[in-house]
Amino acid sequence: MSTTLLVVQTLNGLQLGVLLFLIAAGLTLVFGVMDFINLAHGVQYMLGAYLAVTFYAVTGSFFAALILALGAALLCGLLLEFAVFRHLYGRDHLDHVIATFGIILFVNHGVKLVWGAAPLSLPIPELFSGSVRLADGLLYPVWRLVIIGSGLAVAALLYALVAHTRIGMLVRAGATNAAMVSALGVDIRRLFMIVFGFGAMLAGFAGIMIAPILSVDPGMGDTILILAFVVIVIGGIGSIRGAFLAALLIGLVDTLGRSFSVDILRLVMGPSPARTVGPAIASMLIYLLMAVVLYIRPSGLFPAKGVEVPPTLSLSASRAPQSALTTRHGLEALPIGIFLVFAALPVVAPLAGGEHLLSLGSRVMIFAIAAVALDLLVGYGALISFGHAAFIGLGAYAVGILAAHGIGDALVSLPVALAVSALYAFLTGIVCLRTKGVYFIMITLAFGQMAFFTASSLAPYGGDDGLTIAARSTLAGFPLLKNERAFYYVVLLCLLATYLFCRGLVASRFGRVLRGAKENPVRMAAVGFDVYRFQLATYVIAGMLGGLSGFLLANASEFVSPAYMSWQRSGELIVMVLLGGLGSLNGAIIGTAAYLLTEEWLSGFTEHWKVIFGPVLVLVVLFARGGLIGFATEVRRLGRG
Repeated sequence: MSTTLLVVQTLNGLQLGVLLFLIAAGLTLVFGVMDFINLAHGVQYMLGAYLAVTFYAVTGSFFAALILALGAALLCGLLLEFAVFRHLYGRDHLDHVIATFGIILFVNHGVKLVWGAAPLSLPIPELFSGSVRLADGLLYPVWRLVIIGSGLAVAALLYALVAHTRIGMLVRAGATNAAMVSALGVDIRRLFMIVFGFGAMLAGFAGIMIAPILSVDPGMGDTILILAFVVIVIGGIGSIRGAFLAALLIGLVDTLGRSFSVDILRLVMGPSPARTVGPAIASMLIYLLMAVVLYIRPSGLFPAKGVEVPPTLSLSASRAPQSALTTRHGLEALPIGIFLVFAALPVVAPLAGGEHLLSLGSRVMIFAIAAVALDLLVGYGALISFGHAAFIGLGAYAVGILAAHGIGDALVSLPVALAVSALYAFLTGIVCLRTKGVYFIMITLAFGQMAFFTASSLAPYGGDDGLTIAARSTLAGFPLLKNERAFYYVVLLCLLATYLFCRGLVASRFGRVLRGAKENPVRMAAVGFDVYRFQLATYVIAGMLGGLSGFLLANASEFVSPAYMSWQRSGELIVMVLLGGLGSLNGAIIGTAAYLLTEEWLSGFTEHWKVIFGPVLVLVVLFARGGLIGFATEVRRLGRG
C-alpha cells in the first residue's frame, strides 16, 4: 500500500464527501423542516448534470452553463413543489414515498426520451484542466480540488446562513415547531417553497460539478440518493453539522474501502478469495457503518436540537384496517371474488393469451404473496421496511444454489428457503427494531443492500449476471411444477394459504396487540405487553413469507438475480401495497395486480411506459387516498348517498 495512493484516495474520499453533503444538506432540510420524505431528490441531482450539458452545448462556456443550470435546477425544484409536493404536506409519509417514487419513474425515463439513453459528458473547464503537484511524485487533478474547495465553501456559507441569519432562524424554528412559526405570522408555505427550491439547487450544483468526471446518464441519481439518505440518517435528521461530518465520513469510508479492501484481506486470506470477497465487503461498508451507528445511537450521531422524530411514521386515519374496509362497507365478498378470478384464469387463458396469460397470472400471485407479507408489517405494525425484497432474493437464491449442487426437490429447497429468510429476518430484526420511524426505513434498506451486494459478489453463482436454473423443482421426485397449469395452481394455493394465515393472525390476540402497538406502543408496553417481541415475530413471519415468494419466483423464471433484492424492487412492493389500500390484505393483492397488469399493458405501447405510469401513481396519491379499495368504498358511499 503506497503512501501516494493513500493520499490520492483520501482526497477522492473528501471529494465524494463534499458532493454527498451538497445533496444531503437539501434533503435533511426538507425532511427536518417540512417533515417530507423526498425520494425524488436524486433526480434533481441528475437534472442538474443534464441541464449543464445542454447549456454548455448552447453557450460553449462552462461558467455560463453553470449559472443557467443552477437557475433551471431551482425552477425545476419550485415547479415540483408547486405542482405536487405542496399538496402532500401534512399527508402520510407513505403518500410521500409513493408520489416521489412516481416522479422518479417519470423523470428517469423522461430523460431518456429527451436526451437519449447513451451517456453524455461535460468537459472540464480549460482554466481547471490538468493536475497540480502536491508533493514529489504526487499529482492531483485540479478539478477535483475545485470540487472539494467549492463544497467546503458552500458548507461554510450554509452554516452561516442557517446559524446567523433571520431566514436561518426561521428554518431552525420551522424544523422545531412549524405550527408555532405559522401562528407568529410567518408564511410557512413560502418558507417551505424556499427550502425546497434551495435544496433542489444544491442537488443540481452537485450534479453539475460531478458531470465533468463521471458520465451523465439516466438513473444516475438513484445510487447517490441512497448515499444521501445514509448521510442524513447517520448524521441525524435535520442537522446540517451532522450531514457535513457524516458525508465526509462516508466519503472516506467508501473510497478507502473500495481501494484497499482487497489488500487488507490478503493479509488474512489468499489472493483469489480476497479478490472475490473484497469488493463485496467494500460495497457494504457504509451500510454496515450505518447499522452500527443506529444500533448504538438510534437517532444518529448529531441529531438536531428540538427536532423530534416520531416513534412511527405517520399513517393517516383514512387508512382503515381490514375489518373497516370489508365489513362496514359491504365488501365481505371481495376476497372470494379475488380468488375466484384467479381460479378461473386457466379456463379462459386458452381463449385469450394462452401460456403468456398463465405466466403473467403466476407472476402477479407470486408478488402478491410478498405484498401481503409487507402489508402485515406496514399496515398492521407500522414497520415500514425498504429492504423487503431481500427476503425474496434469499428465497430465490436458496433454490438456485441448491439446484447448482444437484438438489432440486421442493421438499428440501422450500424449507431451506423459508428457514434462510426467517433466520435473516430474525438476525436483522433484532437490530432494526431498536430504531423507529425513518431510521427503521433506512436500516432495513441498509440490510437489504448488504444482501444485494453479497449476491452480486457470488461469482460461482453468476455474480451480477445472475444464475440460470436448469429445471424447476421437483416434488418428491415428480416434475409437478414443470407443467405451467399445475405450477399456476400451486402458486394459487400458496397465495390462498398466505392470505388466510395473515387474516387469521391479524384477527387473533396477536394481531390486536400488533395494532395496539401501532397506535400507541408506550401504552401497550405499560399494560404488560412486550411490544418488541411481537414486532420481531411479525418481522420474521413477513420475512419467511417473502422467502416463499422468492422460492416460487425462482421456479417461475428458472433464474435468480441480485436484482431481486434491489431497493427499487422494495420500493415497488411498497407501491403495490399502497396502491391497493394499506391495512387491507385484499388491497395488497389488488394493488399488486393493478401495478403489474398496468406495467404489462403500457409496455405493449412503448418502452418508455414509466413516463406514463409515474404520473398515474402521483394522481392516485392525490385523488385516491386509501388506495383502490379506499376509492371503491368512497364511490360506493357516494352512490348510496
